Amino acid sequence: MPAILVGWCAVAWGIAAKDGRYGAWAMAAVLLGTAAAAFATVRHRPPSESSVSASAGVAAGRGRAWGNAWLLVAITVGLGPIVRHPRYYAAGPLAAAADALAIVAGLLAAAVLVALSARPARGRPVPAGLAAARRVLGSPALFWVVLGLAGAAGVATIRAAPAPRIDVFHLLQVSTSGLAHGADMYRQQWAPSRAAYPVDGLFDVYPYLPLTSVLLAPSRLLLGDVRYGLLLALAAAAICARRLATGPRGGDGTVRDGGAGDAGAGGAGRGGADGRVVAVAVLPLLVVILPESMYALQQSWTEPLLVACLAAMVLAVRGGHGRTAVVALALALATKQHIALLLPVAAAWPRFGPRRTAVAAGAAALLVVPWVLAGPGDFVDDAVWTNLHYRVLGHSLSVPGWASHFGVTLGFAPAVVALVAAYAAAWRARGDATGFCLGAALVLLAVDLMNKQTFFNHYTLPMGLLVLAAAAVGSGRGGQDAGVPAQAAAGQGSAAGEPGAAGQRRVEKRSSDAPS
Repeated sequence: MPAILVGWCAVAWGIAAKDGRYGAWAMAAVLLGTAAAAFATVRHRPPSESSVSASAGVAAGRGRAWGNAWLLVAITVGLGPIVRHPRYYAAGPLAAAADALAIVAGLLAAAVLVALSARPARGRPVPAGLAAARRVLGSPALFWVVLGLAGAAGVATIRAAPAPRIDVFHLLQVSTSGLAHGADMYRQQWAPSRAAYPVDGLFDVYPYLPLTSVLLAPSRLLLGDVRYGLLLALAAAAICARRLATGPRGGDGTVRDGGAGDAGAGGAGRGGADGRVVAVAVLPLLVVILPESMYALQQSWTEPLLVACLAAMVLAVRGGHGRTAVVALALALATKQHIALLLPVAAAWPRFGPRRTAVAAGAAALLVVPWVLAGPGDFVDDAVWTNLHYRVLGHSLSVPGWASHFGVTLGFAPAVVALVAAYAAAWRARGDATGFCLGAALVLLAVDLMNKQTFFNHYTLPMGLLVLAAAAVGSGRGGQDAGVPAQAAAGQGSAAGEPGAAGQRRVEKRSSDAPS
C-alpha cells in the first residue's frame, strides 16, 4: 500500500523539521503521516491463501501509485541527510565524516529507488543505460553496502560526541556500569552531586523499565558507550526487516511464493525482479537512514531496542517460531512501559493470539520483578509516577503541546478517544503480519499525538513499524504468516498480574524533568 510509504515520509519530515520539536509545518506533517497510516490500516485486508496468486495482478494495476510513493521515499532519504544534519554535541573531523557517510548512504539508497522505479513508455524497450544502472544498483550486496555506510556514520557520530549533554546518555551510562556492581538503577543518581551534573534534566530518576539498561550493558562494559548497543539494534532491525521482505525461503535459500515481487513493494517494475530488488535493497534500510537518524543516535534515545525486538517478533511469527516471538515481545515489554499498549494488538493477531500474549506479558513481569522487590517505592516513583506527572510542554510535537499555544488545556478524554479509534482500526486490520504492524504503528502514533511530551525519538518507533508493515507486504504474501498453527496461538490466557508496589517511600528532591 503506497499509503504506508507516504505515512512514513510525512512523519519523517515532520520530526526532522525542527529536530522533533513543535512547529506549524512539523505538526501538519505528523498529522498527515498519521492520517496516511490510519488510511492504510483501515484499508488493509489480509489476503487468503486463494487470493495470494492474484495479488500480483492487482498491484500491477496500481504501479503508478507505487512509483510515486517510491519517488517520495527517494527524495526523503536522498535529501534528508543533506538538508537536515544537526550536530549539537558532535564536533571536529569525525562529525564531518559522519555527515558525509550518512549523505552517501542516503544518496545511494535514493539512486536505487529512482533507477528501479523508472519505467519506459509502454511498448518501448528499457534504455541500455537504465538497464545497466539497474543491474549495478540492483545487486543484493547493496543492502550491506548502505548498512555499512550507515554503521560507519554511527560510529563516527559516537566518537564525535563522546559525552552529549543530555540526561538519557548519562543515566544509561551510569546505570549500565552499575549493573556490574549490583547497583539498583532506581536508587542511583547520575553524578556525585547536582553541581557536578553537566545537564539540566533527570538527576536521580530512572524513568524506564530495567531491561533497557540490561540490554545495553554489554556495549557499555565492552565498548564504553551504550550507543554502540543502540547502533547494533538498528542494524539488527534492518536485517530482520530484510528477512521479512524477502519472504519464506526454501532449503536451497531461494525465495518461495514469489518473493518480494509486484504484489508488495513491487509496482516499481513490470516483472517481479525490480520490485524484489526495491523491497530487499532499500525498504529495510529505512529504519537506519531516516532523516536525522545520526542525531537520534547521538542523543542515546532507546527506541532502536524496541524496533529490533518487535522486528524479531514479527519475523519469528512469520517463520513459525512462536517461542522466539514470545521472548522478543517479552523483552520489549520489559524495556519500556508503553509497549504494554500493544498487547491488545498482539492478542488480536491470529498467528500470535491471546495465549502467547499472556505468556509474553507474564515473562516480562518476571524480568522486572527483581527490581520491584528490591525497592518498590523507588521503582514506582521512577518508572510510574515520574512518567504520569509530566506537564504539557509547549515545544512538544503533539496535540496538547499545540493546543497550549492557544491557551487550551486538553484533558484525558481526547487521548482515550484517539486510542479507542486506533484500536478499532487495528482490530479491522488484524489477520497477518502487515495488519499487526500497521495496527501497532497507529496505536503508538495516537499515543504520541495525544501525549503531553512527545519528541523526535517517540515517533521513530511507529515509523519502524511502518517499515516492517511495508516489508511484510513486500514479501509477496501480504505478510501472510507461515508455519504457526492458528489453533496453537489461539486460546484463552489470563493477563499477567503486575507486581505490587506496596511500601512506597517518599524520596526527597526527586527530579521531575522529562527524559529527552
